[in-house]
Amino acid sequence: MAEEKVSLLASEKFRLATQEESGGSCGCSCARLPAMCRRKKPEGEATFSSSLGVMLSMLGSVVGTGNIWRFPRIIASHADEGGALSFLMVWAFFLWMWSIPIILIEYGVGRYTKKTVIEAIGTLIGPAYRFLGGFPFVVQFCIASYYAVLLGWCGYYFIYTCANPLPTEFATSNSTFYDLQDSNWPVLCHALAVIVAGLAVCFGVSTIEPVNNVIVPLLLLIIVFSFYWALYLPFASAGITHMFHPSWKSLANSKLWLDALSQNAWDTGAGGCLFLTYATYMKRTHGAVKLGSITPIINNIVSLLCGILVFCTVFSVQQKEGNSIGNIVDLLKFNGPANTGLTFIWMPILYSTIKVGRFLAASFFLCLSLAGLSSLISFLELSIHSLSDFGFRRVPATIIVCTGVFLLGLGSAMDINILVNQDSVWGYALIISGCILIFLVLRYGVLRFRQQFFNQFGIGDWQLPWVWVFVVVFIAPIEGVGLVVWYIVDEIRDNPGTWWQFSTRSLAMVLTQWSFALLILIGLNWWMKPLRITAPEDPLRRKILGAIFKLEEPPFPVFKPSEPDAIQLSSKKPPSYGADKEASLYSSSGVVSDVEL
Repeated sequence: MAEEKVSLLASEKFRLATQEESGGSCGCSCARLPAMCRRKKPEGEATFSSSLGVMLSMLGSVVGTGNIWRFPRIIASHADEGGALSFLMVWAFFLWMWSIPIILIEYGVGRYTKKTVIEAIGTLIGPAYRFLGGFPFVVQFCIASYYAVLLGWCGYYFIYTCANPLPTEFATSNSTFYDLQDSNWPVLCHALAVIVAGLAVCFGVSTIEPVNNVIVPLLLLIIVFSFYWALYLPFASAGITHMFHPSWKSLANSKLWLDALSQNAWDTGAGGCLFLTYATYMKRTHGAVKLGSITPIINNIVSLLCGILVFCTVFSVQQKEGNSIGNIVDLLKFNGPANTGLTFIWMPILYSTIKVGRFLAASFFLCLSLAGLSSLISFLELSIHSLSDFGFRRVPATIIVCTGVFLLGLGSAMDINILVNQDSVWGYALIISGCILIFLVLRYGVLRFRQQFFNQFGIGDWQLPWVWVFVVVFIAPIEGVGLVVWYIVDEIRDNPGTWWQFSTRSLAMVLTQWSFALLILIGLNWWMKPLRITAPEDPLRRKILGAIFKLEEPPFPVFKPSEPDAIQLSSKKPPSYGADKEASLYSSSGVVSDVEL
């Protein structure tokens, strides 16, 4: 009887140890990946409190200057006298054939692994591929550096519209924009933007969710009102007609396709791993397929409204002055370097046509600042959460990331041409990041990924359809790789004497920065793993290190018999235990210890 009891206790201990190695004690399908239990975050880490909070936070991460500043200027740069519908058609195509499938990958990986992109890729397909996860990290870090500058512009315009009369004509508004660029205000506003975003993100999802619950609905309300007002401006219909009229010859331009794909990725956040990071705070009951399908569509609707709003305003003002369609189209393309001033020049002119225009203009730029803040928070969260995965505590990680973003963004704050360069280089790099996520799924097994991360894991969610498998396996890889190759070939062919020179938007500048980032990541690949720092015995050192890193307690010593003792024990007959000895086999947890066995 005693021997049977010892055997049962040993079997129970082995079962618990095996369960711990295979993924945790939850008993769910998470045991398929070693040493990971994905049913919940580690104890002490927060999650979103509601599905509405998840959706608003996801929207807040992408709805902002990408919709209101970047989309109108990109579509305007591809509008000719024939119209801009060709760009819109390609842009909408990539929503379904690129952005949504990749966003679903991000939701699935983040919710299931509870890790940011570097550690998730290292866990799912092996540590040799960690450097691939580092590329989206670098992309979003670089985007955050110049995005903070744009956020500073929004804050400046909020103060300016509160204190000054609104411009009523292009020349005055254009002068205001260039006066900003020639001053020291961009540097100061850039610093303030980074500080405010750092404070908001410092305490994780506990501050991110309530901030977005206020910011996002308020911004959407202002955008809808502005859109409605713009529709009733004189000659606004001419702007809508031109925007939705096709120019079929432009479809032969590789730059249109590349800009359409990168803009849709910029709009929706596809490939940037922002959703992957936020999804680590999601529960199984937060529908990943629902959110991954709905939020990109809402985001693109917001972008479309902003594009219509700007076109209506420009055409209304210019046609009242008697300008031709050709002159208006040219004007749409030249609002600062690479059209960076389009929104900042024309939105004040729009609000000058309203009786309470200054109030609405100030409200618009305030909401744009808040929306930009919510997006910058998500950019910082990706980097901060990644450092947390590597063993840093959240506050020191926030200080490190915010300092790096400020220093890297100084060039964009002081020279708008550097901002244009960074936007071009890292906007296109989102396509490479998307290709990396596609490779992750193909390497892991697309059918296995679909079942394990979605259909067998989510609770109360939609099933991930088979069409997603078809797009990820056949269509998306051709889109990503094909467009990058087409772009390179066209740039070399169209600019034979200049493509290799380092100018603001040259091919050489793009490829050099991508290659430099990848080479550094490959070199650091085997160092990109979580820090394992054992807590020192000295109280002072423990306190200092514990303020920066997550410390591990030293392991308890385990008794191991010497070799002669082991031989001697093995030669003896098993002892027969009495009742008193049998009772001592139980530990406080009910499992036999190594020493006692």
